[in-house]
Amino acid sequence: SSAPQDGPSSRHKSTISHAVYQVIRGCVYGGVWGMVTPFHAPGSIGALEEKKTGVFKAARPLSSFRSIAHNAAIFGTIMGIQRLSSKSLELLRLREDYINDIFGFCVTYKYYDTFLASSERRLIIHNRIFGGAVLAAVAYGHVAV
Repeated sequence: SSAPQDGPSSRHKSTISHAVYQVIRGCVYGGVWGMVTPFHAPGSIGALEEKKTGVFKAARPLSSFRSIAHNAAIFGTIMGIQRLSSKSLELLRLREDYINDIFGFCVTYKYYDTFLASSERRLIIHNRIFGGAVLAAVAYGHVAV
């Protein structure tokens, strides 16, 4: 029997697995939030009507599958980017401390500002790419195993 290795390769795998776990966890949190959020998903009928009239009208709970997927993609990527950047810096520095978390926050804020908060078009494209990546991962998982 061979002992588990704690070399660079296993630390890289650990960093990636932490990020993937946080993405999945974020998708669950976002999905739950999407079920009860009062905000309409971008590009939906409610969002377009709200934009046209300028009057906010809360969405009913459990009223839109699109809102669930939209919020899952946003929460998942935010949590995944934070964990990946934080753990990557930890791997490079060989230190686990608050500096890594602050770095992760800064990277996540820049990601949010660039892709999620800049325009509705970028947000929709972001969510489509995220959804495609999730589908590709699931398809790969079924083919590879």
